[in-house]
Amino acid sequence: MQTASFSSWRELLADPGENGHIVQLYQDDEFYGEAITHFAAEGLTRGESIILVATAPHWQNISGRLRSRGFDLDRLFRDGQLTLLDADETLPKFMADNLPDGSIFKPLAKRTIAQARAGGKFPRVRWWGEMVNCLYVAGNGQGSHRLEQFFDEVAHEENIAIFCSFLMDKFDPKIYAHAFGNVCSTHSHVIPASDYALHRMIINRALAEVVGDVRGPILQSLVSWKPDVCAMPSSHAVLLWVREHLPQHFEGVLARARELEKQTRAA
Repeated sequence: MQTASFSSWRELLADPGENGHIVQLYQDDEFYGEAITHFAAEGLTRGESIILVATAPHWQNISGRLRSRGFDLDRLFRDGQLTLLDADETLPKFMADNLPDGSIFKPLAKRTIAQARAGGKFPRVRWWGEMVNCLYVAGNGQGSHRLEQFFDEVAHEENIAIFCSFLMDKFDPKIYAHAFGNVCSTHSHVIPASDYALHRMIINRALAEVVGDVRGPILQSLVSWKPDVCAMPSSHAVLLWVREHLPQHFEGVLARARELEKQTRAA
């Protein structure tokens, strides 16, 4: 099974490497804000330039967390180490017929990256943005996927790390029909949960309760299966295995996992 080689999302976001294209699936503002802040803070500490493309409400979440960590945002803006774009204002600049136009978007993105490098002062750049999520939440899945493809091209052409956040329910069976596959096709890593150990416990228990003991040929299939998707925690890869090899149990496993997560949080 192709799984992530990192032990936590904090480890991955601290050092995403060049060309890394990471996506977070979130449903609450706490996990959302903390992951983005960690990605940006680690880059700033390492002397990298940070580009953030946020809606106004989400910028309030992120900026407050950065300030609480001791970052002087006004100084970072003046020094050119931090660049902020408004997602709602930037998105329409490159949309045509409800789809992103690569001939407009890519030059705009590359100009923004060049400015963030400040003439060589900050050779390494990190970019987090939510324009793809804005399109996804608005129901424009095709536009969201195409924009992610353009971002992936820019990441490799400009040697920058890109981080995206999707408001996506990991226990909703409907996302696995198209949306999750699209996400995997354009990203190197998926962060599906804030607590990997808890996620693993929940998935293992849900699988055991719904399917029963996994042994014999079924166990051999699980161990040897290697989905052609991006890296992710092994617990989430198990869900994809269930969908492909035990489709009759897929929705049941997801539903039970959702219940277990709610019970665990309530406790």
